[in-house]
Amino acid sequence: MSEAASSASLPRQERRPPPSSRTRRAIIWSLILVVLLTVALGAKPVYHWLKARRAEQFAAAGDASAQAGKWDDAAQKYRAALQLDPLGYRGLEGGARLATRLGRPEAVDLWEQVYKLPQCTTADRQEYGELLVKLDRLNVAERIIERLLKSDPDTRTLDLAARYSHKMGDSAKAIEFARLAVNRSPNDSAARFQLADLLAQTTDLAQRAEARKLLWQITGTEGIYKRPAIEALARAPELSGDERNRVLEALDALSPPNITDALLGADLRIQLHPEDTDRIYDETIARWSRGEMADSIQLARWLNLHQQPERVLTLFSLERALKNNELFLTRLEALGILQRWNEIDELLTRSDLSFDPSVVESFRARTAQERNATLDAELHWNHAVALAVGDPLKLRFVANFAERSHATAAALKAYEQLAKFPEHAALAYRGIQRQSQQTGEVSAQLAAAEKISALAPDDPDAADQLVYLNLLLETDVEANLVTAKKLAEKYPNRLSFRVTAALGYLRHHDAGSALAQFKAPAPIDWKRAQPAWRAVYAAVLLANDRNDEAREMIGTIPLDRLSPEERALLEPQETK
Repeated sequence: MSEAASSASLPRQERRPPPSSRTRRAIIWSLILVVLLTVALGAKPVYHWLKARRAEQFAAAGDASAQAGKWDDAAQKYRAALQLDPLGYRGLEGGARLATRLGRPEAVDLWEQVYKLPQCTTADRQEYGELLVKLDRLNVAERIIERLLKSDPDTRTLDLAARYSHKMGDSAKAIEFARLAVNRSPNDSAARFQLADLLAQTTDLAQRAEARKLLWQITGTEGIYKRPAIEALARAPELSGDERNRVLEALDALSPPNITDALLGADLRIQLHPEDTDRIYDETIARWSRGEMADSIQLARWLNLHQQPERVLTLFSLERALKNNELFLTRLEALGILQRWNEIDELLTRSDLSFDPSVVESFRARTAQERNATLDAELHWNHAVALAVGDPLKLRFVANFAERSHATAAALKAYEQLAKFPEHAALAYRGIQRQSQQTGEVSAQLAAAEKISALAPDDPDAADQLVYLNLLLETDVEANLVTAKKLAEKYPNRLSFRVTAALGYLRHHDAGSALAQFKAPAPIDWKRAQPAWRAVYAAVLLANDRNDEAREMIGTIPLDRLSPEERALLEPQETK
């Protein structure tokens, strides 16, 4: 190579980076790549953490708004929290409590999500269970209550178990749980009031006396249960004269006074001094007739209940009644008691009435019915139902009013229309079932029972009623007897379930097992039992050749309240 060439190539060799420089550059680029990969891989968790953190802040703000009674603001905050973190405990729990307090339908779904979370507390489960019992979602409630009872249940859990058992119709179990709650917290007025309320509903005189004793104890303490305890005592049917006077003193001492307590006191005074009844009416009217509209309405209803329609008409003028629909209804009721149907009909034609047309037509139907104008009554009932179609609340009014008016056909039509609304279907089918019982149409009752059972597959009452009707019609006796036996074994304190099982054994020609269903530790108060249950018992007695006892039982049954199939159960008595 020439010298010139060598000299020309030297500058290029001098510009080439040394090996150590190239290594450092590679390391730097590698580190940058690692950092970029780390950021890329960690961005998603960091993003979720930030969202969860922000959701917690919204939930905390929602808690603060809820404590301050700012419901709308609290709802917005919880909604924002759940939008950021749909499964966040604080947002779900806060939203569930708020929805429960406000009676919102989404409360159940929110609590269900809370229940699934590992952070779910005993208090959360208790509130969820209480809501389910309140809404008659008893099958789901049972699962939650069983879990709560397994781990040293506190007073609130025992109280919840008592209310659940009461809803299930197991009064003995309800009282047992209520006693455990009182034993655990002897000074808890809520637990003692719950036990007293359950004992007061029994037919056992000793238990009702115990209920009064508990209520008297509660009246001697200060707290939110003092007034309810005094009011419960005022309604007790077995008070002595001295006890009535003590209750009167307690009612008069309550502050501030209210119309409910005043009317309870008036009832007690009438019981103690029937010779002063007119004076008591006049004093009560003078004290409460010029108060709030709600007080006036309650006073008018009380007077109508005491068959004092003239006082209602004198006290509340037509002009005043026209200013409030509920007060106007009490005036119509007073006129009805007096059989002044022409006057009612005239009032219903007024152009200044603010009633819905379906309500007006219902009253016109009732008026025609009372005047024995059968065709006019049917026309107005049909018109009332037609006007209410499409509005479930109006249909409920028409159905209920027709049922109370003993207009069975109209009530059935209204309930059938109401059944088209899913959220009202269960109520509607129960109404159809009641009306079908009035007509004695077991097939119609069965159709309604099948609908109810389908809507509430976990409701034991619905299952029992369906089985009873199938057995009454002698349909699938073997299968229905199996179901009846399972229900009676699971709920041994439910007389209705044991009656169904007895009918099943009777249809299966096993008279001895049928009779065994009525062997209970506590005697059955047949005077309070439904006519159908007495009919089944009488039929079982006949099948066991206990004819004298059967005839005695049959003598207590109003046969016109039995279906043809139930009356047929008693036919062996007629052939002997």
